[in-house]
Amino acid sequence: MDYYLKGDFPLVGKFLPLLHKEGLKAFKLIIFKLDSNKFSNQDSLILEQYYLLDKQFNLNTLRVVNAGSSKGDAVYVYDLACSTLYYQAKSKIELKRILKIHTETSKKYVDSKIPYLNKYLLLSHPVPTALISNICIEDLVDMMQKERQDMYTLGTRRSISVELEIKEGNTFVDSRGHTLNFYSLTSCIEYLREIGLTIKRDTLTKYIKDEKVFHNFLCKYSENTLPDNFEEVGLIIDEYKKL
Repeated sequence: MDYYLKGDFPLVGKFLPLLHKEGLKAFKLIIFKLDSNKFSNQDSLILEQYYLLDKQFNLNTLRVVNAGSSKGDAVYVYDLACSTLYYQAKSKIELKRILKIHTETSKKYVDSKIPYLNKYLLLSHPVPTALISNICIEDLVDMMQKERQDMYTLGTRRSISVELEIKEGNTFVDSRGHTLNFYSLTSCIEYLREIGLTIKRDTLTKYIKDEKVFHNFLCKYSENTLPDNFEEVGLIIDEYKKL
């Protein structure tokens, strides 16, 4: 709802142009409160699907309920020692909706061993020994927003720079044994495309996390990007993966 109330949206579809023209006064909001002791999350999706198919609600362009957050990959937000769990999201979409962490951003940081906002680790697996934080969601969102603003003010919020190491046997370039530096993952992908190698951002991100060599290239995060305690953080994560 915050998305609509701010008015910061492109006027597409049927509902948004009408909302822009008529304002909120032209609509009424009906809230269904379901007793959690009697109804499950799946029941709420069934109720939503029922109304989506009701022809009197003719502003719906999508007729299938969006259950994506129940099918996505979970994301866990920890402190740097993996001792405190701040939030558990069922998907990257939920992470964006609740904590305002963009899906492309979470893809970069999940399991990368690089702290998000220099204070949080985003992992795809639970840490059994972690204690659940008593910080409420609203306070956590406010904390993260302040840290984002501070990083913008200091000019430290930027793309993650990467290095592309050229391995022996590489047939795309002649500079074997050399390392190329890029200020962002996007610039690295553009370079690879220019030399005839097309690779998706998600794929390259996965290769970096797995330290996988592809076509005799090895892509990794630049040393000046990594935090001072990178090795320690990496060991902590690797140990918890074994549990």
